Amino acid sequence: MINTLKSVKSACGAALIERLRALRWHPYQRNCPMIRAALERMPREQLLYAVNISDRHRYVYMDNPKTGCSSLKSALVQLELKDSQTHMDHYDWRVFHDRSVSPLTRLDNLQHPTSLSALRSEGYRFITMVRNPYTRLLSCYRDKILGNSFQKREILQVLGKADQPIETMVTFAEFIRSISGQQDIEMNPHWRTQTSHILHGIVEYDFIGRFETYARDFIESFRVLGIAEEDIPEQRHLNRTKTDASEHCRDFYTPELQEAVYQRFRPDFEIFGYSSEIPL
Repeated sequence: MINTLKSVKSACGAALIERLRALRWHPYQRNCPMIRAALERMPREQLLYAVNISDRHRYVYMDNPKTGCSSLKSALVQLELKDSQTHMDHYDWRVFHDRSVSPLTRLDNLQHPTSLSALRSEGYRFITMVRNPYTRLLSCYRDKILGNSFQKREILQVLGKADQPIETMVTFAEFIRSISGQQDIEMNPHWRTQTSHILHGIVEYDFIGRFETYARDFIESFRVLGIAEEDIPEQRHLNRTKTDASEHCRDFYTPELQEAVYQRFRPDFEIFGYSSEIPL
C-alpha cells in the first residue's frame, strides 16, 4: 500500500513538473521567431529533445541522429560533469540520451527557460554534425528497421501494416518509398531531412561537423566551444549497432532508389555539399 502511494505521488509530481515546464516555456514558444519557425519543421517534444544546452560552457548542441551523436553527446556530458561529485556514468546511453537526467538542459528547463533567440543574443555557440544522406538513411534502416526498433512501427503504419508484428519484413525499397512521401514535420528524427532537423537557415551555427571526418571534427567541436586542449574528452565510438553503411551502399541502392533519395533529400546534398553519387 505504501509503495502504491509513493508511486501515485511520484506520478503526480512528474505530471506537475511537466505542466510547469509547459507554462514557463509557452511565452517563448509564442514570442521567439526562431522557435515558431522551428515548430514548422518538427513537433514540440522533438525540438525540446534535440536542443542540448550547456550553461557551464555556454553552447547549444543540436542532436542530429545517425551522425555519431551518441559518441559526441557522451563526451559533452563528460565535460559538463567534470569536477562534479556525481556518480553518473557518461558512457551509459541511458544517461546521455535521457533528457530527464542529462546535465545538458532543455529549452523548457525550470531553472533555465529561454529561447533560441536569447541564447544566440547572449553569445551561446551552436554546434551540430551532419552526414551523407545515402549512408545516414541506410544506417537508419539497418539499425531501426532491420533491428526491429520501436521506430519501425511508424513505417509499418505508412505501409498499411500497423496491425502486423514488429518482426514483419520491410525492404529497403519500402522504407525509402515510405519516408519519401512524408513531409519533414511528419518524419522521425532519425530520417528527417537534416536541413530541417538542425534548423538550417533558422539557427546560425558556429560549427557543423561531418560524420565522414568524425575523428577530426570531434576535436574541432570542442575547440570551437573554447575548451582547452587538455580538457577535451577522449574520443569514443558508442554506436550500439555498427552498421558500416558506407561499405554497403551499393548492396542496397538501385538507380531508382538513389534517384528517389537524391530528389527527396536534395537540400541536404546541396547545402552540405554531398555528391549525388553513391559513396564507394
